[in-house]
Amino acid sequence: MTKRILSLLLAVITLMSVSVIPAALAEEAAECPYSLFVYDLPKGIKKPNEQAGTVYAEPYTAHRYSPDGEVLGEVESVVYVYVPYGYDPAKQYDIIYLMHGAGETAGFWLGQNEYAPGGEKYNKAQCTVPTNIADNRIASGECKPVILVAMTFLNQFEEGEDLYTQGSTLKLQGFAYEFRNEIVPCVEAKYATYAGGDVSPEHLIASREHRAYAGFSMGSMTGWQAIWTGCVDYVAYIGNFSGCDAQGDGAAERAAEALNTKFADYPIKYWYNGNGTEDSLHDDHVAGYQLMLEQCPGRFTEGEDYENGCNTIFVDKPGKKHNYANWNVDFYNILSVFFKAP
Repeated sequence: MTKRILSLLLAVITLMSVSVIPAALAEEAAECPYSLFVYDLPKGIKKPNEQAGTVYAEPYTAHRYSPDGEVLGEVESVVYVYVPYGYDPAKQYDIIYLMHGAGETAGFWLGQNEYAPGGEKYNKAQCTVPTNIADNRIASGECKPVILVAMTFLNQFEEGEDLYTQGSTLKLQGFAYEFRNEIVPCVEAKYATYAGGDVSPEHLIASREHRAYAGFSMGSMTGWQAIWTGCVDYVAYIGNFSGCDAQGDGAAERAAEALNTKFADYPIKYWYNGNGTEDSLHDDHVAGYQLMLEQCPGRFTEGEDYENGCNTIFVDKPGKKHNYANWNVDFYNILSVFFKAP
């Protein structure tokens, strides 16, 4: 009798694993409303590809700036530049500038150095995930070959300054000047972008539809404080991952005002927002996103169908938290839409 009961129990468990669990997973997958975007990275996308890009370190002289552009100090800094497999200096490439979070440093996105004190720890396999994602998506033809630039906002803070104090994100406004005056010219004078080596403001503005910015956590807040308010004439694609206005600094209001005034003549080709429902900065991000849509009428059409005029989305990932794995999903997602809008 005991053996028969055990056999029946094993049969029940087997039936449950075959029918009940896959049905639940299928139901969950069916709830994802997107064709271009995902909630989780596809299987195999994190593995190395034989057609791998190359990362170079590019030093430059950085300055700390006040919110109105006054130079407050000077420091030697570095950006890391990924060029895709088969990079040809005679061609022109779209370019994405990537920003890290508060506990990381310039090389974080491209796995070039360790986390800063207080940052999220990652192992050697994790820190190559973004480059592997780019290598695999480019090799499969799912996205065009692009140049990636990993940079830092830390130059806007004095050494030893606490990045988490009240009002600290306001200092990120100074990054707009570093981005415009130093980082973009440093990179695009050397690498084959649509600027064609001419890094005058006029030419960088003319090539803005081939340039993007994306950042996570405080890198996303840098987007709100500096890129939206000071650099929309240089970038036409923006990605905000897990962050907006955590300290109540009015970042979204200022971004909307800038978009309606000094950047009124610069269309946003696509604005991607990604967050997780369990992310600590989720509600602030949603509020900032909704405020932008409300205060900038006619500037945004929600949806992923960029071919028919959609130019913004908020990918709200169920159960995802404020962590590296979540941001890699957002990085995967921007490669699905950036530089494809007509």
